[in-house]
Amino acid sequence: MMNEKGMTLPEILIAVAILTIGLLAVVSMLSAGFTDVVVSGGQSKATSYARQKIEELKNKCYNNPPTCTDATFPASAGNDAPEAGITRSWAVTQVGATVCPNRLSRITVTVAWQTGAAPGQQVIVETMR
Repeated sequence: MMNEKGMTLPEILIAVAILTIGLLAVVSMLSAGFTDVVVSGGQSKATSYARQKIEELKNKCYNNPPTCTDATFPASAGNDAPEAGITRSWAVTQVGATVCPNRLSRITVTVAWQTGAAPGQQVIVETMR
């Protein structure tokens, strides 16, 4: 009669294989979660930079003599780099045939960034003034 105490070698190998598969699944979920957190952080930062520029452009003085004589506004465009690896561009275009002081303009701000080896991403924020 055989001693039935303990586990046989095939049972141990099957148990180890099942545990290994489970641990690999957990590790891959952690990796995907970390990647999502990094991307979300970049998106939050880009949205903040876009909103900052939108507010700056919305509050800029329009070409409304004699109060303001900036001939380049409301039609203007530009770009800058608020931080290394992040580029921000904007365009302000007059909409319709509106006149001073009620000129209607579309303000579009695009912020682009790259996270590691992933392809570049961008956030576009648009408003009217």
